[in-house]
Amino acid sequence: MKDIELKLKGMHCKSCVILVNDALTDIKGVKSANANLEKSNVKISFDDNLVKEKQLIDAIEKEGYKVNK
Repeated sequence: MKDIELKLKGMHCKSCVILVNDALTDIKGVKSANANLEKSNVKISFDDNLVKEKQLIDAIEKEGYKVNK
C-alpha cells in the first residue's frame, strides 16, 4: 500500500468532496480517498501494484478539478 496527498484546485463545496472521493474509490486498487474542502487536498491510500499515481490524477481532473503537482 502507498499513501499520497495531492493538493487540489477547484473544490468549493461538499458535493465536490463527494465527487473526488467517489471518482477515486471507483478505481480498482484504491483503498481509501479522503478529500478535505478546507485544506483543498485529498489523501489517498492505494495499491501501487494495481494503480499508478497518474491514473489517480487523471480521475480527479476528469471530474473538473486541477491537481497542483
